[in-house]
Amino acid sequence: MAWYLYPKTYPTLNETNQNALFFSYIDTGHYDLAMKMLEDDTTLAMTRNSNAETALHVLARRPLEFGGRSTLGMCSRLMNSFSGIGDSYKSLKQTKALDLVECLWNQILKHDDDDVMCLITEPSEVLFDATRLGNYEFLSVLINAYPDLLWETDDENRTVFHVAVLYRHASIFNLVHETGLIKDIIVTYTDDENNNILHLAAKLAPQNQLNLVSGAALQMQRELVWFEEVKKIVQPLSIDMKNKDGKTPRELFTSEHEGLLCEGESWMKNTANSCMLVATIITTVMFSAAFSIPGGIADNTGAPKFLKDTAFLIFAVSDGVALFSSSTSMLMFLYILTSQYAENDFLKSLPLKLMVGLASLFISMTSMMIAFSTAFYLSCHYGLGSLSNTSYEDGEIEDLTISRP
Repeated sequence: MAWYLYPKTYPTLNETNQNALFFSYIDTGHYDLAMKMLEDDTTLAMTRNSNAETALHVLARRPLEFGGRSTLGMCSRLMNSFSGIGDSYKSLKQTKALDLVECLWNQILKHDDDDVMCLITEPSEVLFDATRLGNYEFLSVLINAYPDLLWETDDENRTVFHVAVLYRHASIFNLVHETGLIKDIIVTYTDDENNNILHLAAKLAPQNQLNLVSGAALQMQRELVWFEEVKKIVQPLSIDMKNKDGKTPRELFTSEHEGLLCEGESWMKNTANSCMLVATIITTVMFSAAFSIPGGIADNTGAPKFLKDTAFLIFAVSDGVALFSSSTSMLMFLYILTSQYAENDFLKSLPLKLMVGLASLFISMTSMMIAFSTAFYLSCHYGLGSLSNTSYEDGEIEDLTISRP
């Protein structure tokens, strides 16, 4: 409908209404129509809306329009997951959005450098708006066409890579490896507080980034991994460099993550206590089950009555696996409870023990259910058969008693 009305209504609009219609198309996601308007009137690339923002400013704050997650609702994604409609719609919309950004940027670059910088830095800095929100595709278009943007800094003297490190956007940070020798210069930049890029990695991540991982202990691990990755690209002198507060990156990391460290310790202990209780119960039950043989023992041989039955073999194996895995789980959680909970413990040691403990607990629970099922089968299948024979014999005796004169 919009495509049908466009050629009929557009020529009748004045410049103000045309500008409003252009931004309306962008706001509602009709990027194809916005592209059509831009092709008809290239001055729209420099036009500002009521907030004094250009189309680039608006698109810079929309990372979801360029990738990452579908704009469809949850129900629509579930319904379309089998037909591929959701992915096709998502890909098509991303392509249109990127095409619009490229067209806008190409038109802007036709102007003088001073005009270009004035346009993308007022009223806010497009480059850093996109970086803070992780709009990687948007930034790629701008930087590939105008590499000098890599040298631009914000109000606190931070480059795109510094801001990406601060806001934990790995995709943008990975661009540093594609810059060649520029990387070795950019990573030496310090901000107004004399923080180098490793100092920024040492700061606590924004809450929305922390929430990407559940559990304070795993959040702490993610922060440590990020710090170590950034540490790999800085020069040795930057590792021990002090900021205005006299703190090295490691000291800043410790002070910034003190609260998260305590939360991680508490979370890990609570998880270990809960899981250890379950593992202890399973160990106790399976140990008892090992000496409570289904069907009992034959009087003449002393061997289990169902020793040659496949179901009994399954019971024996599953009982042993459950006992072994639950014991392993108990040991792992015991190691966690007795840990010192130092910063580096959250990097590999504690997460590995937690993973092994949870995996062992899952195996023990599964094996326990198999052992229970086979024991129940043996008891019911053979037990009911014996009960039927006994009832039949009792019936015969009763008949003989009644028929006796």
